[in-house]
Amino acid sequence: MARRRGGGLLAGLLVLLLLAGGAWLFRDTIARMLGGGRPQATAVSQEAAAQAEEKLARLASDGETVRLNDVEFTSLMRYRLRDRIPGDLESPAVSFRGDTVQLMARVPSDRLADVPELGAARAFLPDTADVDIVGRLAPLADGRAAFEVQRITFAGIPVPDRMYPQALERMGRRDEPGLSPSAYAFPLPDGVGAARVERGELVLTPRP
Repeated sequence: MARRRGGGLLAGLLVLLLLAGGAWLFRDTIARMLGGGRPQATAVSQEAAAQAEEKLARLASDGETVRLNDVEFTSLMRYRLRDRIPGDLESPAVSFRGDTVQLMARVPSDRLADVPELGAARAFLPDTADVDIVGRLAPLADGRAAFEVQRITFAGIPVPDRMYPQALERMGRRDEPGLSPSAYAFPLPDGVGAARVERGELVLTPRP
């Protein structure tokens, strides 16, 4: 059971990125533009979520390459996609730094696997603690991308990297040439040809 919980913790945090990406379906409601250009959002808010939707609509309707900052992406998750994120993940957030993605949330401590490396520290964990997943996006062929997990910490305690492949396998990861055991491949939303993180922003380019 402990290992299943550990896998669930990783899967739950990855869903912030993977399911959010799958929800960029550019429905008609999103495609109705909300107006002209706006100042760049600097705080997580309904306004920042609407700003992200406007950008996605331009990608869908005009084939425009768009950039989302971490404030916009986090706002999109919290205000538009919350029903697609597991309920026991509190305060989900994403941070883009350089070409790195950091996924953050607060989760119940019993979701962490019981591994020897944690030792007696488990007894001092709070009921709910911060979990961070750090990784990078990598392009793949055929309208796909991969998220490669580089580091996971829970309440400031590193999770052993030997757990990453096991958790990804429980999410349905399959081996393929060139894919790291700690990387999960997933399809990009319709209309998106490539996704990358560059200079602290998520860059989405349309399919040719």
